[in-house]
Amino acid sequence: MSEKEFVVNDEAWAQDLERGVESYTDMLFEAVWSEEENEVTETLSGQPFCGCSQCFWREALFFVVPKIIKGFEEGKVELA
Repeated sequence: MSEKEFVVNDEAWAQDLERGVESYTDMLFEAVWSEEENEVTETLSGQPFCGCSQCFWREALFFVVPKIIKGFEEGKVELA
């Protein structure tokens, strides 16, 4: 059985994706650290974000998965 490998065909696209997910998760953490008592930060998942690893990965996946699917459809990444 051969194992499929994730191949990036567009490095600029991949770097933009990295910067985007970093910016999004940074914004979430900043909101948690400076959040006022009744203020709720909107997340892509629609779920509350407390800063734990489960919240982090949920939001990171909600950010990157649609972009990776679109990137696959556009040939920017592939499984080889």
